[in-house]
Amino acid sequence: MPKRVIIFCAHSDDEAAGAGGTLVKLIKEKYNIIKVVFSSGELSHPHYKRDVIVKERIKETLQIGKKYKIRETVFFNLEDSKLKKNMGDKIKEEIVNLIEKHNPHKIFIPSEHDPHSDHRAVHDAVLEVLKNIKYQKELYSYEVWNIVRENYPAMYVDISKYFKKKIEMMKGFKNQWHFMYPLILPIYFRARYYGYKAGCKYAEKFYKIR
Repeated sequence: MPKRVIIFCAHSDDEAAGAGGTLVKLIKEKYNIIKVVFSSGELSHPHYKRDVIVKERIKETLQIGKKYKIRETVFFNLEDSKLKKNMGDKIKEEIVNLIEKHNPHKIFIPSEHDPHSDHRAVHDAVLEVLKNIKYQKELYSYEVWNIVRENYPAMYVDISKYFKKKIEMMKGFKNQWHFMYPLILPIYFRARYYGYKAGCKYAEKFYKIR
C-alpha cells in the first residue's frame, strides 16, 4: 500500500511555493499526496463575485493537482484572511476525520512564523489537533513567506531534479499570478542557498516538529 502524506495549506498555491519540489519527489517515490486547502481565496480577485472566483480557484487547483498527480484535494472554503476567526470545532473535527481516514506517514503544515495570519492560523489549528490525538508520525513545517528561523531541527530535501517542476507548478496558479510571480526570484535564491547547505544544486528546507 502506498505511503500517504497530508499537506495543509491556507491557500491553494501554498504547497507549490513551500514544498512543490519535495511533493513531486515524494510522488515519484510512490507516495499518495492529500492536499487540504482552508481558504476559498476569494480576495485574490475582490472585483469579482465571491462564488465566481471560488469556482475558478477550485477548478484551477484541481487541474494542477491532476497534472502533478496529487491524489486528493480537500477544500474547506473558509473566508479568506479570516481563518483564525473561523477555525472552530467543526473544522478541527474535519481535520481529525481526514487524519483518521488517511493515516498519513508524514504531515506538512505552514510555518508558525509566517507573516501571513492565515498561514499561522492553519499551523496553530492543525498542531492543536495533532497534539490532542497524539499523532506520533513525521510532522514538518514549510516556508512560504517567512524568513525567521524556527526553533526546530532543519531538514533539507534535494530537489535539483524537480526544481523546474516546482516553478512550473507555481506558474500554473494563474489566478494568483500577482502573488506567485514576485515569489519566484526569492524562491530561486532560497533554493540555491539551501542547495549549498545540503551539498546539491537546489533544495527545500523544512523544520522537523516531530
